[in-house]
Amino acid sequence: MNKESKHLVHVVFATDSATSAGLAVAGYSAIKQTSRPVALWVIQKGLDQATLESLRAFWSGAAEVHFLTMKPVPWWWETEIMPLLTWSRIQLEILLPPEVPRCIWLDTDILVGRDLAELWEMSLEGNSIAMALNDKMPPEVIAYVRSIGIDPNRWHNAGVALIDVDAWRGSSAMSALMRCKRALPPVLWFHDQDLLNKHFAGRILTLDPSWNRRDVAYLPEGQLLHFAGSPKPWEMSEDFGYASLRAWREVYVLWGRPPGAKHKNKIKLKSASAVRRFLSLAPWLLRDSGGSGDQVAEAEAQR
Repeated sequence: MNKESKHLVHVVFATDSATSAGLAVAGYSAIKQTSRPVALWVIQKGLDQATLESLRAFWSGAAEVHFLTMKPVPWWWETEIMPLLTWSRIQLEILLPPEVPRCIWLDTDILVGRDLAELWEMSLEGNSIAMALNDKMPPEVIAYVRSIGIDPNRWHNAGVALIDVDAWRGSSAMSALMRCKRALPPVLWFHDQDLLNKHFAGRILTLDPSWNRRDVAYLPEGQLLHFAGSPKPWEMSEDFGYASLRAWREVYVLWGRPPGAKHKNKIKLKSASAVRRFLSLAPWLLRDSGGSGDQVAEAEAQR
């Protein structure tokens, strides 16, 4: 890292081979739309050397490109929908070097259509994280959010986040987030998003919706378009008449590589599901022996 790194806009992603196409587009659009030099940090798993080299070439306009590896987390946190990489965000204080004071987290299903320097320079007003609200929730999601002790009117989407990494370091946020995770139900519908909302409740700066627009009907200009849900743009063969999807594909064809294949260990995923079910019963199973669900989680984390 060079001495000018503190003057860069630091953008962080997490990806495996299955989301590499989205990563390529998100990174390229971030570089092109940002008025300041950009450093891209990619927490990755399973990207082969050819893909890494291709991304570096595609992102030649970036001031810096770094590929990182996340630290281990309990293996049973992985699900059919969410890989373990989902949890890499809670490790930012140790994955990013001390010279990086804050960062912008982007999910790989993002198309950047506005200047990220505006977000980078935004005051967090004493908070450690900023996210846009997660609106338009169906009744079952509202009920779920309430069930884990989060106000549905203050539930934020974690696909785009401005994070004060220095503040996370100063408060040992990673350890606190791990403790919060163990206190939550073993089965979370929205994974790290639930965790961030729970841990930082009342301490989240709310971003304008244009910073995380989860609606393909919008044009990309002036927005960060978030293609949340499924299928993803790289899983579609056409744009279905949406200008947003057409804009995503225009960037993707510049990269010119096929999407990576999904690799899932079905036996491991079934085992992880069984562990989570067990942990959901652990407070009752261990009551007579003086154990606790937290202790079970601590023991399993060492395996």
